[in-house]
Amino acid sequence: MGLFEQPARGRVMKAMKFPEAGKAEIVEVPVPTPGPGEVLVRVKAAGICASDVAAFKGTHNFRRPPVITGHELAGEIERLGPDVAGRRVGDRVALEPHVGCGRCDYCRQDNYHECPDKRFVGVGDWIGAFAECLVATESMCHPMPARMPFEEAAMLEPFCVGLHAVRRAELRIGETVAILGVGTIGMMTLLAARCGGPGWTAVTDPSAAKRDLAIRCGADVALDPTRHDPAAAILEATGGMGVDVVFVAAAAPGVLEQAVNACRRMGRIVIIASFFTGGGVEARLLQQREQTVIGTSMYTGVDYRLAIRLWEQGCLAQFPALVTERIRLDQAPDAVAALAAGKLPDNIKTIIEF
Repeated sequence: MGLFEQPARGRVMKAMKFPEAGKAEIVEVPVPTPGPGEVLVRVKAAGICASDVAAFKGTHNFRRPPVITGHELAGEIERLGPDVAGRRVGDRVALEPHVGCGRCDYCRQDNYHECPDKRFVGVGDWIGAFAECLVATESMCHPMPARMPFEEAAMLEPFCVGLHAVRRAELRIGETVAILGVGTIGMMTLLAARCGGPGWTAVTDPSAAKRDLAIRCGADVALDPTRHDPAAAILEATGGMGVDVVFVAAAAPGVLEQAVNACRRMGRIVIIASFFTGGGVEARLLQQREQTVIGTSMYTGVDYRLAIRLWEQGCLAQFPALVTERIRLDQAPDAVAALAAGKLPDNIKTIIEF
């Protein structure tokens, strides 16, 4: 048995499944059996990501119904498969929810997040975090500090997206920053940037609640892009220079143009958001201003281990403030439907507690 193999009979568990686009239901499915090098993890906390909402709607590019999705999670190891040497039953772990092929050049260089054949928890037949248990490889399991709550361990996944972006930007102490969009990933990018001691920091978002939260999390200025031209405001605040680094954390219309205009000459623009359509920008401006555009995607174990150290040092004390609501698994279908319908515009993170 293994990641994609489910037993025909035996124990069953509850899970939230998207059987078709626009539908979520609680179902019973067999508890998976871990194969060689794998463990069975009992989920204790799972976050709902925007990609899960897109999967529910049927608009995600690779998370498609029918599927049991979810990839932001933490839990306890309940069972070991053969040949597991570094983990024990009862270990509390935060899961890094992807694994590379282990054979390609990217994997051999420990850049498995760019492996062309990488696999994701909650994609296809691999049962995800919206279930009571799931199977993971031993290497995906990062031991949690003894005092870390499961809820906060589950939030390490989106934080690592922001942390990886900050590392890709090579952000230096005192550099000025703008973050365009402070949903979950933008807010996590703000927290990650604050860990490195940046200078003046601006954020943008149409949600007043998110702007207020960003100020509490360390931003100096929070701008409403529906009422102000963010780039013009940032230029005015920086004496016409622009900021050193712009993080694009929302795939909104016109946001890349805002990023180019808000960034100083010879500055860096880091694209975190996924632009499945559109998103173009005039290349002439990038060329004339010698601006560097940096793509960033996912994370690796390096980010997870650093994130855990930052949590231990007290740098991520704002995590609880980012949780908008806590729900049970049986409430999750209604929560996903509400998010998909746009009824919760101020939501940062919904946590499912098991």
